[in-house]
Amino acid sequence: MEIDKYIQELLYDYDCVIVPQLGGFVTNYRPAVADLNSGIGHPPGKDIRFNKNLTKSDGLLERAVADGAKISFEDAGIVLKDISEKYWSKLNGGAKVQFKRIGVLYIDDHKNLRFEPAADQNYLKASFGLDSFTLPAITEMTQNPDEEKKPTPVIPIERAEPETIRFKSNKSIYWVAAATILPFVAMSVYLGVSTNFKSPTEITLAELIPFGINPAEAVKFTPRATSAEAKPASNDTDGTGFPENTAVFPFSFETNTVDSSGVWINLNEEKKPFATPEEVSPSKSKLTGTYHIIAGCFGEEVNAKKFVNNLKDRGYKAAILDYHKKLHRVRLESFTDYSTALSTLQELRNDGTFPNAWLLKKPLS
Repeated sequence: MEIDKYIQELLYDYDCVIVPQLGGFVTNYRPAVADLNSGIGHPPGKDIRFNKNLTKSDGLLERAVADGAKISFEDAGIVLKDISEKYWSKLNGGAKVQFKRIGVLYIDDHKNLRFEPAADQNYLKASFGLDSFTLPAITEMTQNPDEEKKPTPVIPIERAEPETIRFKSNKSIYWVAAATILPFVAMSVYLGVSTNFKSPTEITLAELIPFGINPAEAVKFTPRATSAEAKPASNDTDGTGFPENTAVFPFSFETNTVDSSGVWINLNEEKKPFATPEEVSPSKSKLTGTYHIIAGCFGEEVNAKKFVNNLKDRGYKAAILDYHKKLHRVRLESFTDYSTALSTLQELRNDGTFPNAWLLKKPLS
């Protein structure tokens, strides 16, 4: 069975693909590069490295082989074990093991395992369809020393003589001023005569209108009756003038003190509680504990769910803990006791099962 195609598909979505008992292919982001010597630009991509110490299976490749070959997870593990043994026999015999579109494994003269990555493959999804390109040549502009700079001619500007502005006398301007002021003088005299020189606070708006209505016929304000003068309501039971189940809080807006008028507040109406919806995701409502062992963080939720399914196939009660700083954090186990969580984390890291796992403190209700 060829496992090259399964490794290739996983390298697009994951940064590490482990071949059990052989090693792991690790990818690192590489930004765009411009080679000025050769005049060629390369798009961003992923550099592939091989780590011979990553021999503990994480279940990722087993799940891909099981789904692709339509076999069980356990059978996929047995197949990968056999393939790794064949690879080691070739390497120890001096032969090279080639992974298509990935690279070549071999043992050098010093008995060290070496990996030479393929240079014609880019596993960065964001750079899909981008190829290397030729940089345009930059020509340096030089000035011809034979060319002499010609001076810019200066054209003198004749100074214009100042123009003298003369105002012509016109008697009509006095008539315009007199026509403007005369209505104001007439209005002032009328107000003084019609209002009998009253105080400004005693003058009504009707008195300011020329040929208007009689001030005696002006609308007058009639203050409303106070609560003490008002008739009791139909459901008044105690003679206070207020309906049943009504609390009275006397207050005067003029003196800012309590008086007999008061404010009516109906207590019969039932108070409706304010709705305080709080959305809790189904995954968080089932999680408990304070200390959580985090096995991985993923930017895409689809990748996080795949990782959770792989962990569940291996017997772990994994779940997506939360979404923090644009990353879905996958927890392996949760504990209420700090010592138990720390000892379990050390065991998982020491035996190589989860060397990059870490502990998170986050209380969950």
